[in-house]
Amino acid sequence: MKQKSAYNASQQRSHLIHAIEGLDRYPNYLSRWDEPDIESLEEALEERLEQVKQQKLNISNQRKHIQSVLEEFLQEYPEWKDFVREPCCWDDVRNLLDPRAVNAIFRSKIFRKRNDDQNLRSNNDISVNDVISGRIRIPIELDTEYLQEWIEYEMDDVYSFPLLSETFCSKLHTFVSSIMSFVETTPRISNFPVRIYKDLDYLGLEWLNDLIFNLILRPISAQLYKETELIGGDLDWRTGYIASYSGDPTSSKPRQRLVPHTDDAEVTLNICLGDKFVGGNLNFWGVRGDATAGKFLGEYQPEIGRAVIHSGRHLHEVTEITAGDRFAYIQWARSWGASRKNCPCCWLNRRQYQNGDSCVCGQKWN
Repeated sequence: MKQKSAYNASQQRSHLIHAIEGLDRYPNYLSRWDEPDIESLEEALEERLEQVKQQKLNISNQRKHIQSVLEEFLQEYPEWKDFVREPCCWDDVRNLLDPRAVNAIFRSKIFRKRNDDQNLRSNNDISVNDVISGRIRIPIELDTEYLQEWIEYEMDDVYSFPLLSETFCSKLHTFVSSIMSFVETTPRISNFPVRIYKDLDYLGLEWLNDLIFNLILRPISAQLYKETELIGGDLDWRTGYIASYSGDPTSSKPRQRLVPHTDDAEVTLNICLGDKFVGGNLNFWGVRGDATAGKFLGEYQPEIGRAVIHSGRHLHEVTEITAGDRFAYIQWARSWGASRKNCPCCWLNRRQYQNGDSCVCGQKWN
């Protein structure tokens, strides 16, 4: 009797990945498989599909709930309606930025009128909505000379620069904290975890995520990470949320620290919003897949309004908050059209930089 194999796609993720790749590569891939193994694969795929469907349903329900809560919150606290309203002109944008950011961004040639180049749009031609929506016909490109004045090197792969005004930082974390407090003190709407009220896309601030992504994160990443994280491509996805820590944890601020980890992103932007706190520094431990991995490279002390930018694969941690509350606006950005064409293992460990064709997702594999 033929011995039963150890194939178990439900318990061994690698088994499932092998099968998915085989189905993609070979005609009639399963013809040589034993029926119990095929059934194991089928069961695992059905489990994953059910997982996707359930998460999709949960997210849809959460988003509808958050939208309802936001509408109720703004009715009760109408003073916040102007805060969530999308800016209609560049002066509105300048007001939320640090003056040094304004200086670097708006001196760049794409924001200066150039009568001798009809193909280059001027400040008067590029609207705020064009940038937020991503509809501009040429990418935002910030001048290198002004970026060099604005951005400071912190350590390998890590840079910082003043970005948001202290006034806007205070308003942003106060707005999110006020919504969470509203939920905590209103029993009839507190049937979802308070932590879900931190995704800015669903709190009326999708425009802020898009503005930071298209005006700041993409242009700067194109300068700093073009050949490493982006493989010559561009960022094409982002998410933005508020991370909160406290020396006296609550349901809305449950963490005192965050252990060393990497982000599911090509590039991470981390902006300190305050408030007053002791501890909460960022420690960096090197980039997965290169010689620095696991080595302590340095410590960064957050400053209100100042952004830190680094590879998502850079191991980093938040040290313990011993007093006060610490808020940060985090944005993750990915490049599905470039670096994520490799498998997750090659992506995480940067093996695509050695020989992209060695990955099972590469065009020349097998």
